[in-house]
Formats: sequence, structure tokens, C-alpha cells
Amino acid sequence: MLSFVIKLLKIPCDFFFFFSQTSGYFTSGFLSTGVTGLYFPQNEYIETLYVGQPAGSPILQVHAMLDGDSERPHFYLCFISSLRAYSSWFQLDVGTGVLSLNKTLEESDFAQLCELDAGPFLILFLHAMVLPNVPRKLKCPSSSARIVLDFVNATMPRCGQTDMKELCFPHRDTSNPHIMENRFPGALRQLRRLTRLHVCPNYTISYSVESDGPAPFAVNENSTELVVTAPLDREENECYRLLLVCTVRTDAVVTKVGTPLDVFVNDEDDNAPYVNGTDTADVTISFNRTKGGSFGALFVFDRDLTPIFPVESQNKYVGTLLNSDPWIKETFDVKDTFSEKKTHGGIRETVYDYKLVLKKNLNVTENRTLFLDYLVNDTTYPGLEGTVLLHFNVTILPVHIGFPNTTQVFTVARRAAVYAQVAQLLKNSFVSSHYMQFN
Repeated sequence: MLSFVIKLLKIPCDFFFFFSQTSGYFTSGFLSTGVTGLYFPQNEYIETLYVGQPAGSPILQVHAMLDGDSERPHFYLCFISSLRAYSSWFQLDVGTGVLSLNKTLEESDFAQLCELDAGPFLILFLHAMVLPNVPRKLKCPSSSARIVLDFVNATMPRCGQTDMKELCFPHRDTSNPHIMENRFPGALRQLRRLTRLHVCPNYTISYSVESDGPAPFAVNENSTELVVTAPLDREENECYRLLLVCTVRTDAVVTKVGTPLDVFVNDEDDNAPYVNGTDTADVTISFNRTKGGSFGALFVFDRDLTPIFPVESQNKYVGTLLNSDPWIKETFDVKDTFSEKKTHGGIRETVYDYKLVLKKNLNVTENRTLFLDYLVNDTTYPGLEGTVLLHFNVTILPVHIGFPNTTQVFTVARRAAVYAQVAQLLKNSFVSSHYMQFN
């Protein structure tokens, strides 16, 4: 069995494909406020074009994942000014996302592309965008997801010269699919190489998908698209390891070519924080009463993940000290740290560690009992149970410092002063003799 890896990368909602001659850093672009449904499950599409491919030939198909059955994606190409001369070469179907040629590729076209680049393989980058409706004006954003077209100055290999792997899958596709959990199911990629539809007309090519365990994925036999058949839940499975199988049937033989595909499930804030154990910590402050000292430990759990970068909108935790006593606010603060751990099923979740911290030094005579309430709020959780109330019961004990009132009596002989002088002479003599030996 021949196999190679096809990887897909996530594109956030309403992302644009970027048309550029240089690859750039991948960033997301939102089309308008409130639009959260449409997003591309992969950030790069790759295909190879040859001299002589006729006008109307399909090249590849882009897909957008939906947020509901009522959404209808609209696909468009856009070009930067320096490459606008090539815009007439291609057409992107608004409804299906199928990219096709508007003209037959000729050797003169290859020579024209040579002015952009040098070498036997020329690369042209397109960018496309998906919108929930028909826009009044198309404007290319500064993002970097791409449609990569390799131009080869030769005719397409004939059927007998084509490897089965090349017939079934693009050889340079190196992305990973990322699908948002809880979203509407649908097609996420085209498995058939559209540029090879007529290379081997006597071959019958079909696709299937396999997995070691239950996986909500299937192949639409009519469209040869890989489809997610149900909404995904990241808290049940973070990654699905699939095997895409291409079956090629001829009159004489049946050949199967497989390639592994990992489909990652992206998290969203759909779980409320909870306490697994106690929500109360009893704290006694005695000798350790200096500024920065930490006391107690209360843990809050969240089955969702928490992003490291504050620019992310998911799982924004806000803590509030509910006590109104000015002395408490001047003296105490609550600090938190978070980490990820894996559950018994291997799924990652977030654990928050909350500690009571002194904001100033406490006087040794301070003696009081306090009850602190701290509210933890997951501000991006959509439900009504996004808060957890923590309690710190604090006892501050005074530190007693005392000296015993005891008189010590020593007996000294009358000749003690003489003995003290003799001891000093012996000490000086000892030091002098060692100094002479050293020199």
C-alpha cells in the first residue's frame, strides 16, 4: 500500500485566501461583526497545472464549514494590483467553490510567468474569500492563507505515466484539518483530484474513509467529498485519526492507495467552571506574615482549554474579591495560575490554582479572624452557571516575643587579670612563629 500524509490547517471564521508571491505568517480575518459561522477547515490548497490544460477545466475545490443549515457561503477570488493581469485566467464558482481555468494554458503563458519567477517550476498564489452574502465591493485583506498553483512547462503525463498516488491525492498538500466543535456538519474537503478527471477515462476511482474507532466521517459517493456527519465534541475526542482510501479499478486489477489524515477538533467555551472537592480553605497566619506570602490553595476546573495569549476571546476568567472591608482590600489579594492536565480519557482540561497573597507586612501584634469570599467568573461561558464562589477563612495570630528575666552569676579569681595577660602573650607568640615559618 502506498501512503503519504495529507495535512490541513484551521482557518478561523470567514477567512480569506491570500494572493501573494511570498508566503507569509498565517493570520485570521473576520469579515464583519457578528459573523461567526463560515470558516475554512484548511488554510492552503495546492494543485499542479500543465501546458495544454483546456479552458473550463476544474482545478480544485475550496470548502467552508457552516454554523447552520440556513447559511449559504459565497466564494470569490481577489487579486493584488501587481498580479491582476492573471485574474482573467481563473474563475471561482460562487456557490460550489470550484476553481477552474478560463483559458487554455499555452507555452506563451508559461513564458509570461517566467517574468515573475525563474526555474522549471513556477508558482502562482491566488487568494479567495468566503462571505455569508453577496458583497457590494470585493477587497483583498492582508491575510496569508493561499491557493498554491504549481505551473509545469510540459504537458500533463498520460495515464500510463501517472502513478496511482499522483492520480488520487495531491503530492504537496501538507495541511491539517481543524473543525470547530458543536458546529453544523458538512463537507470539509474534495478527495478527487479534479485536474486528473480525464487522465484515465477507463479507470473507476472511488474513495472511502476508515478509522480504528467510531468517527463521524464519511465519503459522499456522488461528490467524492469527505463529510463530517455530526457535530463534534472536543471534550470527547480532540483528534480523529482517519485513513483515506482511494480505490482504482481497471479491467485487469484493483489498486488501493491510502493516506492517513488527522482531523483536529477546535475548542470553544461550552463548559462551566466547577470545583472538584472543597470550595473553602482554612488559613492560619502566624510567623510567615511578610509581603508576598501565599496561603491556602483552592482549585477550579474547566473542561475547556484556556488560551495563553490574552488576545483570544475564549475562557476569559475574571476574579472579584467580594469583601468591602478597606483593611481586607489593602492587605489581601488572590492570585491564580492555570495549567492543563489530561483526564482519564486523554482529553486536556484546565485547572486553576487560587492562593491568598499578602499585599503588605503584618504587624506582629495583629490578631483577628476574617472571612474572604472570592468570585470566579468565566465571562465567555454562555450559560447561567459560569461562576464559582471560593471562601478563605483566615485566622491571624499575634507573634509573642519575650526575654527571660534571669540574672547569671559568675565567680572570678583574684588573679584572673594576670592570667588574661599571659593568654594574650601566648596568642601573640603563636601567631608570630607561624608567620616566620610561612616566610
